Amino acid sequence: MKNAWLFFMAAMVVSATGLAFETEEERQAKQAELDAICEAARQVKIIAVRAQLVEECVEKKQRPERESCERFYAGYGQSSPNGPALFFDLPACVAAHEYSRSYRRSGN
Repeated sequence: MKNAWLFFMAAMVVSATGLAFETEEERQAKQAELDAICEAARQVKIIAVRAQLVEECVEKKQRPERESCERFYAGYGQSSPNGPALFFDLPACVAAHEYSRSYRRSGN
């Protein structure tokens, strides 16, 4: 009976602190899944904005031809010396970041 009580108390502590019985492989798999969802959401936004910028470049003749505009904006939204990676504020990316932070804070 005493062992059952100790087990119950330990389960309550784990539950109250939000720790999960999750293996390192499970945690990594979940983090990879969340990161992939984030990246897919980012790419949807980046592709749309990139296409708009290329069209504007072509219309305003900022570059000699369309291909030059496409090359100029090819890395738009990705981390580069010309600017930071964009759209990490999307809900999917916030969720991926929070999951990563919660695991690090738990001390596991």
